[in-house]
Amino acid sequence: MLISDLSLVRAAHIVLASASPRRSAILNEQFNLNARAVPSTFSEDLDKSIYTPQEYVKETARQKALEVYGRCESPFMNRHGRPPSLVVGADTIVVLDGEILEKPTSTDDARGMLRRLSDAGTHTVCTGVTLVYGGDDEPHEHSFVEQTTVALRPLDDAEIATRMAEMHVAWVDAEQTELRGTVQTDIDGVRARHCKGTASN
Repeated sequence: MLISDLSLVRAAHIVLASASPRRSAILNEQFNLNARAVPSTFSEDLDKSIYTPQEYVKETARQKALEVYGRCESPFMNRHGRPPSLVVGADTIVVLDGEILEKPTSTDDARGMLRRLSDAGTHTVCTGVTLVYGGDDEPHEHSFVEQTTVALRPLDDAEIATRMAEMHVAWVDAEQTELRGTVQTDIDGVRARHCKGTASN
């Protein structure tokens, strides 16, 4: 997706339906969009059995964006006379052999997941994004999925332990620092043998 005139976008009222500091940094530090973060309350409990991983991550992002748009519409109308210019929802999953890996619930769980990813060699990171913006009667929607194939080099137990210690992982808020953060750090630290797609996914 290309943004041809960032000055127009920066003048809009943009809402990020996420508490993720990394996603906020992409919009506000890389693009200087002055987006306001409003974390979604969507429970993220979709039935994985009826979706492909790509469909699942896209629908989760969609539900996040729609929930925040609906919650912000009235306050924005009262204050600005119009709904939010744009609400951005996003969700990221790790897929291994067609299985969506759940967010780790502990450091031991995360260590086991990282071991699985290392042993498997190749896995996929999918990020779904939904843009919701005001229409005449109903909001308009646009959704897409960015997919990255990552091949981690083999990691021994000592390396995994070191990576876990370096991350100082706070499992209380898996949205901000989760297994995907560990995987991304391994990519940035040239621990990946191959990354096909967007490295910042």
